[in-house]
Amino acid sequence: MSDLRTASRAPRAVWLVALALGSTSCTTLDRAVGAVPWFTTMRDQPAVRPFEGPADSTGRAPRFLPPEGSVPVTGREDSLSIYEPAGLRITDALHNPVRPTEASLARGGKIFGTYCGVCHGPQGRGDGPVAGRLGYVPDLTLDVTRQRSDGYIYAVLRHGRGVMPRYGDKIRDASDRWNVVNYLRSLQGAPAR
Repeated sequence: MSDLRTASRAPRAVWLVALALGSTSCTTLDRAVGAVPWFTTMRDQPAVRPFEGPADSTGRAPRFLPPEGSVPVTGREDSLSIYEPAGLRITDALHNPVRPTEASLARGGKIFGTYCGVCHGPQGRGDGPVAGRLGYVPDLTLDVTRQRSDGYIYAVLRHGRGVMPRYGDKIRDASDRWNVVNYLRSLQGAPAR
């Protein structure tokens, strides 16, 4: 009879020992796999935190910039300098390829409201909710902006100027930027230039 009790306890003891070994060996096995360079585990993968980008050649982490030499899915765009001498300004020769249709103005208004309105205000008069904190935000409906070419406005939108940040990395589609130019011209009551 005592042999039967010992025999019935043996499987329980084996299960307990197996369970104890199994719970500790998983960690050991995971560490062993992690130590082998060509095995990767989820805990050792590279991770980028929010607002953190890959380090550049100087070791700094640029924010929101695509890697150098990367090509947008729509193709490469030429750089536009707004600081060239007035007689040679390439942006003045850049013509708006998007006609100011109702669809263009609606799309431009939506994008303007999303990105531009916070500083320039809903009507482009420099009275957006953030304008007071920045000190000066230009009124885009004044003659000084009306006299600028569409190409110049497009380049400022894409590359930024002064305290205005660049929005080319946020409004990635060139036709959307031209839609914003069309919408701004409608706010100014001026035809495209």
